[in-house]
Amino acid sequence: MNKARLQGLSAGIIFTTTIFAGFYYGTGLFEGPPPSAEEAKELLMKKGFVVTLPMEETKKAVEPKEPDKDLMEKEASKKNPSIVTYTIKVKTNMTTTEIADSLSKEKIIDDAAEFEAYMNDHDFSRKIQIGEFVVTNNMTNRQLANTFTH
Repeated sequence: MNKARLQGLSAGIIFTTTIFAGFYYGTGLFEGPPPSAEEAKELLMKKGFVVTLPMEETKKAVEPKEPDKDLMEKEASKKNPSIVTYTIKVKTNMTTTEIADSLSKEKIIDDAAEFEAYMNDHDFSRKIQIGEFVVTNNMTNRQLANTFTH
């Protein structure tokens, strides 16, 4: 690159920077330093907003009531009366077909072929990790695939 081209490039950069600075400072978007907390509170109150306590102080001021654990367990059992949990051990060179068959036998998934097709269609079958994974029958194919690949 010769001297004239380098000077032209430099002039272009300076010119462009000047134009951007002119628009930035000239449009009123730059108004100086941000307001303090008290100034911001005053400004918000003037505009009709309600200013409340910060979250930490609110949590201290209002103590939540401890939920009834027995009631929560009963509700959970009503919603999902037959949740099946299974720990599957994925070994080296284990195929998607073997995993799908194992999940189908343990009633985690309804259709092994559908799960295998999902894994292959979304390229999860190449990313399966080795290890033990805990899965349940209420997991979607995507959740199962994410479990096996992360």
